[in-house]
Amino acid sequence: MSTPDSRKRWGALFVTLGVTLAAAGLTFWFAWGLPSAGSYNQAVLGIVVHVLFGYIVVMSGLTIYRSDLAVSECWVAAKWCLGGFLFMSSFVVWASVPEIRAGGISLAFANQFIIVGSVGAAAGVLIGLNRGQAAQNARLVEDTRDQRETLRFLLRLIRHDIKNDLVVIGGFADRLEGQYDADPEELALIQERTDSAQSLLETADTIIESETGQLATEAVNLSVILREQVGALETSYPDLTVETDIDDGLRVTANELIDEVFWNVLENAAEHNDISGLTVSVTTERVDGAVETVITDDGSGIPEGVRETVFEPSIQRSGGEADGLGLYLVRKLVETCDGSVTIEDRDPSGTVFRIRLPAA
Repeated sequence: MSTPDSRKRWGALFVTLGVTLAAAGLTFWFAWGLPSAGSYNQAVLGIVVHVLFGYIVVMSGLTIYRSDLAVSECWVAAKWCLGGFLFMSSFVVWASVPEIRAGGISLAFANQFIIVGSVGAAAGVLIGLNRGQAAQNARLVEDTRDQRETLRFLLRLIRHDIKNDLVVIGGFADRLEGQYDADPEELALIQERTDSAQSLLETADTIIESETGQLATEAVNLSVILREQVGALETSYPDLTVETDIDDGLRVTANELIDEVFWNVLENAAEHNDISGLTVSVTTERVDGAVETVITDDGSGIPEGVRETVFEPSIQRSGGEADGLGLYLVRKLVETCDGSVTIEDRDPSGTVFRIRLPAA
């Protein structure tokens, strides 16, 4: 990477070169071309032609000045600019060899040398700048790949160490139960917070995988996945009533993390409503080359002001209770499968999630 000062020097160099070419072109034009101009339009056209290519070099210099190109990438632009100038101006020299041998260099030769050389310089700097930016893009892609791998490594390291610590904390809380006059509510709170931290680590890991991993999609049996997640919900919340109407043999195109989508929506319904008397229903329907899963609860619903941003991280529900990352994860994972998820009110009360995934 170049420092800002070195990059600005390169930009200033190209700006100076462009101004020099434009000024030289104008000088020779006024000395040679203007006297022979037959009309005002010819004079204006001559001025524009002599200034235009120098102006291109100036603008390229300003682009470099404002960019974050490395020194090597600036060198690429410089070499192409110089090469283009020498290549094009060599044609003028070659065509004027007899005149040069005769010992005279006319204003016409000088004018042509500058204008044709400016064309080469402008074309060269554009090509060089394009190549330099291509090299910069390749470097940025590599840097992004390295950062992604570092991020994934750090997350795995954190998960491994913190998860082990949480297991130890939870184990000690279990051993303390019934001993040393320990408050059962405090012990239960320790266990609850431990479980919550472990769940948060797993959710964060899944989000990182969805953002940085290459999650390949494949045909999966949605019917089996939904029934597994419904079973897990009934086990975790035995007082909850669950109704299902899931067709057999539903296959969708999704990635290996798709079960997290349905678990988070189902758990969200249980966590943010009074379990007593709560009913959650799960139904499926084939719609326009896709399979739509509708998860409905008859709870208190989501406030209108919150519903618009419910899929963003750390959304606050009424009473200050936070959804955390669960529904954010739902949106991210569904989008990686080229699907969609929407949320709406249920009449007379409750919430409806519609998750649509492409049929396989």
